[in-house]
Amino acid sequence: MIRTVIAILFASLLTACAQSRDQLAPFEARLEALLTGEDEMLRPVPGAAVAVWRDGEIIWSHAVGAAVFGEDGMTVQRPLTPQSSLRVASISKLVTALTALRLAEDGLVELDADVSGVLGFDLPVQPGGAPVTLGALLSHTSGICDPAVYWAAAGDTLQALLTGDATCPYPPGEGWRYANINYGLAAQVMEIAAQERFDRLAASHVLTPMGLDAGFNWSGVSRVTRQNGATLHRWSNGAWVPQVDDRDTLSETRPAILRRDGEDVAVDAPQSFDNGTLFSPQGGLRASVEDLAILVSAFLPGGMGDALGEPVWTGEEAMGVRAYGRGPRVLLPGQIASHPDLRFVGHAGEAYGLYGGAWALPDRGATVAFFVTGVDPESDLSRDPVSGFTRYEAVLMSIALDALDRFSSTGEM
Repeated sequence: MIRTVIAILFASLLTACAQSRDQLAPFEARLEALLTGEDEMLRPVPGAAVAVWRDGEIIWSHAVGAAVFGEDGMTVQRPLTPQSSLRVASISKLVTALTALRLAEDGLVELDADVSGVLGFDLPVQPGGAPVTLGALLSHTSGICDPAVYWAAAGDTLQALLTGDATCPYPPGEGWRYANINYGLAAQVMEIAAQERFDRLAASHVLTPMGLDAGFNWSGVSRVTRQNGATLHRWSNGAWVPQVDDRDTLSETRPAILRRDGEDVAVDAPQSFDNGTLFSPQGGLRASVEDLAILVSAFLPGGMGDALGEPVWTGEEAMGVRAYGRGPRVLLPGQIASHPDLRFVGHAGEAYGLYGGAWALPDRGATVAFFVTGVDPESDLSRDPVSGFTRYEAVLMSIALDALDRFSSTGEM
């Protein structure tokens, strides 16, 4: 009798798993289609991943394609998985903003105080505006625009980049312009105030407390996670060519910071804290798609970063940006056509062939994260005027939201 009951339960479990698998198959197939370019508007990509988080756990994640190719740039040497860490570009800014908030809670910095005194030099801004604060840097309302180069190699200083072409055509607080250099300055303010490297501040205040094996420029990431990381590619001359984090970099143990003329710099030596871009606070986070789905849950109601998602700037930019908080971008109701009643809080990322995003849905208590790992430079990267998304981002967001809707309607995982 007992054996019969166990057999029935086991059979029921197998049936439930098969049904769940059948429900997931359409989403997995849509993700697979990105590898082959079955969508006539998209060229093939080397890898893609999606993760959906709800009620404290990842309820679905899937990845396709290659984490690393062989020497021929075509043979898959190691597959991409939902746990494969890679450089997530500007999604990194969410961690930088959360780090600033946590330091403010500790009394080490103030989000609304003038940062010039902390930095020790004058910022190149138009006169007559509001003080340049840490909050203004995080929200891109500082009046500082990106110069031609917005990062400095080890041994150089961030101040040297702040020439006249870093001055926006309006005073601080009187306009909005997305600028990566704002985050280098924000990191430098944090380093000086806390007398600690930014990568370590981010780890101790955000990444470790959230249980994430992630880090800026691979700093603090475990050896096994780094070795199993993913390369970002571009299509060139009939093969996928590494852009960032090739096999040699993934096998390294030291941080992947920019070194001047190949100079080997001991980053663990006493720091002068004069180069806030050293660990790429604007885009150097290495994390997996599952990490990102967990990370952005910090911006849900009651999360540690909830307050940062309140818009401090609203307007209309050519790239679909209509609202921005102190770190996160806000997609207002109507900007995602398939879910016009929802607001999204998070950030997009694009660099070195990666296009992706991590978004919290406050009204649903859920998050989605996604990316493709390499885009042909000849792809159509025009943006939807309402959402600001490329076609790649729109397809990935659609897959993630459809999966979330399916799980929400069935109650299954």
